[in-house]
Amino acid sequence: MRGFTVFAPNARGSTGYGLAYTKHVDRDWGGKDRLDHVHAMTRVLPRDRGVDVCRAGVVGRSYGGYMSLTLASRHPDLWKAAVDMFGPYDLATFTSRIPETWKPYFKIAVGDPDIPADLALLRERSPSAYIERLIAPLLVIQGANDPRVVEAESRDVVAKLKGLGREAEIIVFPDEGHDVLKFANRVTCYNAIAGFFEKHLGAQSLS
Repeated sequence: MRGFTVFAPNARGSTGYGLAYTKHVDRDWGGKDRLDHVHAMTRVLPRDRGVDVCRAGVVGRSYGGYMSLTLASRHPDLWKAAVDMFGPYDLATFTSRIPETWKPYFKIAVGDPDIPADLALLRERSPSAYIERLIAPLLVIQGANDPRVVEAESRDVVAKLKGLGREAEIIVFPDEGHDVLKFANRVTCYNAIAGFFEKHLGAQSLS
């Protein structure tokens, strides 16, 4: 045990509540879903005596990685550390780097970078637009063979933060794609995340 209290919401756009619920983030990435998390951090979790919101970290994978970057950059006062697991950093570059067969769907569900109004939305909803506000230490997890969020997307955010003098590190698994699936890699990955949070949140081990 590592002494963490974990809050894992079934966020807008995720599965579990039917097809309509999964579409709640269509063309609204980083919109109401972001505000849901802020509401939880500022109104709901502070009422729980088992949660210390003054020592909070945020972590997510894929869209959750995007949300982690979004929350850490747009609401930096809420987080002491952040972990991004292969999350999109710049929605314009992200939508240009995905496989060609995926692009028609993403143009509908996220935005078409060839349409000026859509491109403006993609830029406004990108963590890259707010990255200079991010002050929490950041750990990025990436698979070298990821066809969805390519390695360059994750390296971009780390390079930008290091250029700003911020604390950012990346772990790239050469034999993983858009997840960490191999057992040895999962052990390495999640021990690294737990250790990162122990370092920056000051959690006390109960073992």
